This record gives sequence, C-alpha cells and structure tokens, in this order.
Amino acid sequence: MTLKTYRSIFKWGDKREQKLDKGIINLIKSRFAFTNEDFEKKYLYGDDEVKLDYKCKLDDKIVDKFIQISGKENISKDDYSRASHAFGKYYTDILKLRKGEIITPPDLVIYPRNDEEIVEILIICNEEKIAITPFGGQSSVTRGMETQKGGISLNLTKHFDNIIQVNEINSTVKVQSGIFGPKLEDHLNSFKEGYTCGHFPQSFEYSTVGGWIAARGAGQASTGYGKIEDMVLAMKVITPGGVIETKDYPATAQAWDLNKIFIGSEGALGVITEATLKIRKYRPDNTSYGSFIFKDFESAVNAMRQIMQEGIGLPHLFRISDPEETDIAFKTSDFDNSLSDKFLKTIGYKEGNRCLMFVSIEGNKAYTKFVKSKIRKIARKNSSFYLGVKPVTNWLKQRYSSAYLRDPLMDIGIMTDTLETSVSWENLVPLWQSVRKYLRSRKKTVAMVHISHVYENGANLYFIFLSPMEKGNEMEDYVNYHKGIIDTIQANNGSLSHHHGIGRALSPWLRSEIGKESLELLQAIKKHLDPNGIMNPGCLGLY
Repeated sequence: MTLKTYRSIFKWGDKREQKLDKGIINLIKSRFAFTNEDFEKKYLYGDDEVKLDYKCKLDDKIVDKFIQISGKENISKDDYSRASHAFGKYYTDILKLRKGEIITPPDLVIYPRNDEEIVEILIICNEEKIAITPFGGQSSVTRGMETQKGGISLNLTKHFDNIIQVNEINSTVKVQSGIFGPKLEDHLNSFKEGYTCGHFPQSFEYSTVGGWIAARGAGQASTGYGKIEDMVLAMKVITPGGVIETKDYPATAQAWDLNKIFIGSEGALGVITEATLKIRKYRPDNTSYGSFIFKDFESAVNAMRQIMQEGIGLPHLFRISDPEETDIAFKTSDFDNSLSDKFLKTIGYKEGNRCLMFVSIEGNKAYTKFVKSKIRKIARKNSSFYLGVKPVTNWLKQRYSSAYLRDPLMDIGIMTDTLETSVSWENLVPLWQSVRKYLRSRKKTVAMVHISHVYENGANLYFIFLSPMEKGNEMEDYVNYHKGIIDTIQANNGSLSHHHGIGRALSPWLRSEIGKESLELLQAIKKHLDPNGIMNPGCLGLY
C-alpha cells in the first residue's frame, strides 16, 4: 500500500516529481552561493504519513443526514481526505503541510451530485452553523481555501464537471462549475468547426471554471479575450439565503449586475454551480506570433502603451519581462554569451537593461497579419529589435510547467512566491522601481518582474522572488517579507490584486484599499445571503 504523505498533498498539478535543470542550479549557485551539497539535502520534505490530531467534531446524527443526502460513497472523513482539503497553494499553506501542521482541517468532505443536494446541505449547515468551503481545483494562492472553522469541504470536481450546452448561434457554452480547464477547452476545440474559451491561467490544467469565477481570474490571453468577468454571461449560485440564477443576455440595464456580485466572491457568498461563458472561434493556424527585445524597461513599456492606445486592434498574449527576468531567461536557456547574444550586445541591447516582449494575435488571418505589422512598426519606433517567432513559441511550450519548480526549490530551502498588482500607466514604472528596491533589500534575493495583462489605461505587474529561507523561522520570515511587499505596492498606487484574489492573505489591507463604507457594503451583502456566516468564513475578511 502506498504511504499517504503530506508531500502527496502539497505537490503541484499531477503530483509528479520535478528536478531543477542545469540553468536553474547554476543560477542558485551563483546568486546564493549554494554548493553541490546544498542540492543533495532535503529540507522540510513532508514525507511523513498523514495523521491528524483533530478528529471530526460533527455529531454522528449530522453526519448521517449528509450520508442520506449524498450517499456514503460521496462522504469522506478519513485523515487523508480531510488533510487534502484543508489548504490551497499559498506559500504558508505549503509550509504547514511540509511541517504536518493542520490545526483546523474540515470535519467532513462531501462530493454533492446535484444542485438539490447542495440546497439540502446548506440548509442543514445554516441551521447548525457549520462552515462550508466550496472546493474546486485547489489552486488558490491567497489562503482562500484555508478551513479555519473546520466544517464541510464541498468538492465539486467529482460530479459537477459536465458541459451542458454549446450554443453556436449565441457563441456561448453552459457548463458546471467543477469542470477543469483542459476538459472544457478540448471539448470546445473539437466541437464542429472549433471554439475556444480563451481563458488560460498558469493553473489552467488544474483549476476549474468555478474557481476562475470565484477568484476573478485572468489567463495569459486576457489582453485580447478579457478577464473571466468579461466572459461570464450568466451564473447559478446556491446561497444559504436562496438560489440566485441570472440570464445570458448580452447586456442589460436591470439594476445592479448580479453576476459581478459573485465574480470574485471566493466562496464567501455561496456555491457557484453553473456558468454560461462566451466562446470564440478556434483558429490556431491563423495565430501570429512575434518577439522583440528593447534596450530598457521604459522603452518596452512605452511601446506597449502605444500599441494598446493606438486603435490598431489587440494582441491576445502580450508580455514584457523586465531586465532581471530577461537576463535570467537568457542565462538558464544557454542563450547568454552565444553568438546571437554577442551580436545583440554589440548593437546596444546590454545585459542588465534589455527587456523581452512576447506577442500573439488570434482571430481572422487578415486581422492577425494587420495587427502584427502595426505592432512591429510601433516597437521599431521605440528602438526594439525583432527576434522572430521562436522565443515566444518556446515560452508557450513551458507556460504551465514552470509552476512545478516551486516544490524542488522549497526542498532545498528556497523561499519562492508570486504577487501581482494592477496599476495605471503613469504609476507603473515608479511602482516597479519601488517594489524591486524593496525585494532586493533582502540579502540574496532574485526578483523577476513581468507585465502579462494589458489595458488601454494600465497593466498588471507580476513579481516573482526567490531567496533562501530563514531556517527554523520560515513562517514569520515569509509573513514579514510578504507584508513589506504589499505595503510597498499599496504605497505606490497599485491594487491589492489583479487576478489572484484576496483570500485571507490580503484581507488585512482590504479596508484601507476600498474604504470603510465599501467594506461594510460587502459585509451587508454577505449578511443578506449568508446570515449565519457559514460560507468560507474569514475569506475576504468577511464573517
């Protein structure tokens, strides 16, 4: 029998083991003075068998009611099932799992089979004041799935994973919320002439439609297709106060937009069970790719802004890597000091300043050709050099696999995490400079930054950092460093989040970000829909 370990819970994606490649190893050796011996040690490996000190607190009579509703085969209360539903993928979630510290696991995991069962489950939980956490792909990176009050983890991935209807006339698809990205996209791609949802977050392979909506997410092609709130036309949400179901009109002026109340609610208001999304024609042969190198970050940003504001049409993937991220990409791919690299340096694209830009444009062939030609013209005016198609297509091949680096990095005692923010054009470069300065104030830190979601009025900045853990004080070390990053972002006119959500990790800053009255409005909506505060209590700072 295979040992059920904490490691088998926290590992990313399909749980395969990932080794650090030569490029990453050399980077860590040069930046952190690691030796070969450091790579052989395993720190907080998490290979202990899962054993919980905290047993199910629910009365047997209550458990029996849930069994009667959903069937014994859809109820789990063993230690491993409860432990594997206690956290998402936030850095401190992973630390706790590596240490075997699960203080507030859910009491029960339920896999409901239909909407009617969810209604019955919510009625019981509301009467008994039992917490409920909706559960999908478990990819939250903001402590959004931490079951602080135990209760029920409601897993929608087992039975709520169906495609209800593809409507070619309306260009829509109606799906259940527990469906994973690949299943939806594969079905759309192969449906008659072919369609796409257009939503590809890095967690695409292991995240669900319900999670995309609940966290108000964005995919790598969001510059062209929009964020998830731009794709949702209708929803069905089961709340303790009743069922909310909207209609798939293309637009209305019927009071508030009810969809927007639930998009980004992170399970704090109810359980999203269905959604109708926009779809587009899938024409991969028409996609046009391009990559550019700029002499500095400011030039790349100016080109990006001009492209978005010129009225020439929109790229779908649109991305800039800052100088450090660009240099690391070159070093880890063996491009550094190649003949091509030496040529770029000779013509003025110097290490430590230059920046990569990636572009893809989808749609009608004449459109993609036209937009790319205009982008090349604007980029050239900003002193760029065209690098061709290969750099961006190579990046696309590894767009999902880079998430697997987290586990082997933590295995050797490297703290690594990502944070992101939305910022207007006028504040973007000052914010980038200030946050980078803070990140690098920590000794032995790699700080990579890119822009990956772009608008006429501003863009998203995405920060990635690596730094050796303070061993023995890993949790407090991370929390303090993370707090400084958020404080710096907020002090420089950046949003708390662009697409990761708020969860519990960022909720302490929410009041100062949106204001007292706005936070009280959110709490009032929760109070109406969830009078006893049973839905994901504490998420978004709401109870």
